[in-house]
Amino acid sequence: MSTSNAIPVLRTPDLRSAYQAAQRILDLAIPMDRFNISAEAQARTLAEAQRMAAAFPDARLCTEDPYRPESHDDVRRMVVAGDEGVSAALPVVLVIENQPVGSIEERFLDMIGSGPAYVDWDYFSWPAVPELGLDVRNKDAYVQIVFNCHGVGREVPASDHTVYIHFREGDVERAEWLARQAGLQPIGPVECGW
Repeated sequence: MSTSNAIPVLRTPDLRSAYQAAQRILDLAIPMDRFNISAEAQARTLAEAQRMAAAFPDARLCTEDPYRPESHDDVRRMVVAGDEGVSAALPVVLVIENQPVGSIEERFLDMIGSGPAYVDWDYFSWPAVPELGLDVRNKDAYVQIVFNCHGVGREVPASDHTVYIHFREGDVERAEWLARQAGLQPIGPVECGW
């Protein structure tokens, strides 16, 4: 069971600004061998789903409702064919897991539609902060952007995007330090991570 906490450090309507802020934070990270990115996005329309399928032809495309009878392959075929039957299955969700950093980011940003989405980077360590008496920490080190929503779990629909620094419970000083180093600052309370 993980104990991460997350603190929002930027909220903006400009998804590129959110991505640039995340990059500044990640520039402080110490990559591990598997430094990677995962992402998920919800399509609310057939056109959004088709954009997702075209941008990521090998990614999983499924309905949000796990009890729908369509398989992932069926959903992808329906979306690609422009089958209007997909309307009954909306929203459709694109899931991308454990990809190398730098391999999906631009395509993902270009295809985000109106639904909630996220990217998160993991498998790295936060640096030591000697002035705060903090050693290198890899447990619960993540950077996350949530798009079109608020909250780590993407609970609240919104028209802007939020950058989060995830950290080990009780390590809020490190998160605040990281934010300052990236030219950012906490903008809300600490939330439960994962």
